[in-house]
Amino acid sequence: MVRGIAALAVMIGHLRNLFFVDFSEAAGNSRLPIKILYFVTGFGHEAVMVFFVLSGFLVGGSVIRGRMEDRWSWGLYLINRLTRLWVVLIPALILGSIWDHSGIHIFGVSGIYGGHAQANVGRVPVLPRLSASVMIGNALFVQTIFTPTFGSNGPLWSLSNEFWYYLLFPLMVLAFPVRKFDWTTVLYASAGLVLVFVIGWPICLYFLIWLSGAAINFAPERPARLAKAGVVAASLALLSVLAAIRFQTGDLRYWQDLLVGVAATALIFALLRIAARSKSGVYSRAAGWFAGISYTLYLVHLPALTFVSAWLVPRQRWQPDAAHLAIAAGLAAAALAYAFAVASVTEYRTGAIRTRVIGATGLHE
Repeated sequence: MVRGIAALAVMIGHLRNLFFVDFSEAAGNSRLPIKILYFVTGFGHEAVMVFFVLSGFLVGGSVIRGRMEDRWSWGLYLINRLTRLWVVLIPALILGSIWDHSGIHIFGVSGIYGGHAQANVGRVPVLPRLSASVMIGNALFVQTIFTPTFGSNGPLWSLSNEFWYYLLFPLMVLAFPVRKFDWTTVLYASAGLVLVFVIGWPICLYFLIWLSGAAINFAPERPARLAKAGVVAASLALLSVLAAIRFQTGDLRYWQDLLVGVAATALIFALLRIAARSKSGVYSRAAGWFAGISYTLYLVHLPALTFVSAWLVPRQRWQPDAAHLAIAAGLAAAALAYAFAVASVTEYRTGAIRTRVIGATGLHE
C-alpha cells in the first residue's frame, strides 16, 4: 500500500500544481481546510524518496540473498530488472510523445508547452525534449546524465537513478568476498568506482537513501508486542519531518530528502513487523490494486495531465473552491483509470513477459 500511496501523492501533487493557484494566491488560505489541502498535496517529491527506500529494500534484498546463498546470476538479475522497467517505460514514452505532440499541435508553444507554465511543473520548453535521441536516452536510463527527461514527463528523472542503483549495488555486494579473497572482487570494486564517476555525484548522493532501504534487510527483529507502537512512532516521525520541511526556508533540499528517506525507512521497517492482513479483506484488495498500477501511474500521468491543463486552464489556474475541487477529483479518478488501462496491458503482464524472455535465453531461475 505504501508504494501505491507514494505514486498517488506524486500524481495528486502534479494535479494540484497544474490546475490550482499557489497557496499564497488561494482565497481563504487562512482557513484550516485550505491549509490542510495544500499541505497534504504538496509532497510529491518526498514520495519519490519513499520509492527509493522501497526499491532499496526489495531489490537490494534480492541481491543480498542471491549473494549469500551463492546463487547470484547477472543474467537473471538483469532480465528481472529490465523487464520490470521496460515493459512499462517504453509504452509510457510512446504515449507521452503522443500527448505532447498533440498538445503542441492543438495549443501551440505559447503556454505550458513553451515552458511558460504558471505551475511549479512545466517550466521548460517541451518540443526540444521530444527528439528521437532524447527518447532513446530515456529508454537507456541516461536522462539527467546525458539527456534531459523526455517531453513533459519530468518524473522520469528518478528512473535514471533507480537503474544505476540496480547496477551499483550488486557491484558493491560482489566486491566483498563471501569466503576468501578473489580477484573478481577487485574487478567489481573497480567497475563500481568507474560507474560512480560516470553517473556523477548528484545521483550517488541519493543512493544513500536507496541504501537505507536495503539496510532494512539487516535490521534485527523486534518483539511483536511493540510492532504497533513502532508504527505509530515512525508515522509521527515522518509527519514531523514533512511538517518541518514545509516551514524550512533555506536551501536544504538534499538534507530534507535524506531525512525523509530515513523516516520512511523507519516506517517501512515498523510496518513489516505487523502481521499481514487477510488477503480477502477490502484493505488488502485496495493495497494490491494500488501497488499493481503504481509504477504505471507514476510514468504515464503527467503528460496526460499537462495536456488537460493546457485545455482547461490555459491562462489562469483555479481557486480551491468546491466546484473546482469536484472537477479535480474527477480528473484524479480519470488519471487512475488511465493508469489502470495502461497497466492492464503492461505492468500486469510483466511476469509473463519475463518468463518468456528467461525461457528464450535458456537461463533457469
